[in-house]
Amino acid sequence: MLNHFSTNLRHYRKLRLMTQQDLAEKLFITRQTISTYETDTRRCDLDTLIRLSDILEISVDELIR
Repeated sequence: MLNHFSTNLRHYRKLRLMTQQDLAEKLFITRQTISTYETDTRRCDLDTLIRLSDILEISVDELIR
C-alpha cells in the first residue's frame, strides 16, 4: 500500500497538470526519481520535500499527511 506522501505527490502533481518530467525539471532531478517517490520505492530528503511543497503550492503537512 502506498503511503500518504507518494499518493499525495501524484495527486497534487496531476492537479497542477504537470508530468513527472515537468516536476523533475523544476527540481533539477530525473523523471525516474519522481517515479520512485510516487511508487514509494525511495524517500526524498527534507530539502526536496520543502521544494516540492513550494512548487506544488501546498504545505509540507498537506503533502505528507
